[in-house]
Amino acid sequence: MDNFSIHTPESAPEASREALDRLRTNVGFIPNLAATIAGSPTALQGFVAMQTSLRGSDLAPAEREVVGLTVSRENASPYSMAAHSTLAERAGLPPEEIASLRAGENLTDARLEALHVFTAELLASRGHVSADQLAELLAAGYSPENVLEVVTQVAYTTMANLVANIAATPVDAAFEAHRWTAVSAGAS
Repeated sequence: MDNFSIHTPESAPEASREALDRLRTNVGFIPNLAATIAGSPTALQGFVAMQTSLRGSDLAPAEREVVGLTVSRENASPYSMAAHSTLAERAGLPPEEIASLRAGENLTDARLEALHVFTAELLASRGHVSADQLAELLAAGYSPENVLEVVTQVAYTTMANLVANIAATPVDAAFEAHRWTAVSAGAS
């Protein structure tokens, strides 16, 4: 949308510049999504702080990307699907598992499938997951701390999805190989 700018460090509000620098350090470049969020220093600082914190999570990078892809598909976010697919590939998630997540299909890895199913249920139930669903995730080897980290990843990814969808953020060249189109808005 024309209402949102994709900022550079020079055009961003002064209070966004430090967070953009931190993001460049974390990711290696400033993605269009973060450059868009930079229009609000408050939003960008929260976004980068959450991302930085998640990098210290006990969830493996590939596990965080399972959550990111599940959320992004549920929120029909083309930008975030491309970004999380690229990051999942870099994190070592097998291509067939990435393809399954992009298509909304079951995963072959039982532990990752438990994470995927839990994340989808967390979204669908708005956090009111059943005791059985929680028990299945814990039985797959995840801890109560991991559950809280999944919730944090869901919140972070949802913020990214909403901004990308509202602003119609263009996919970065770094993510272009994983461009994705939603079947329909809100498709799952």
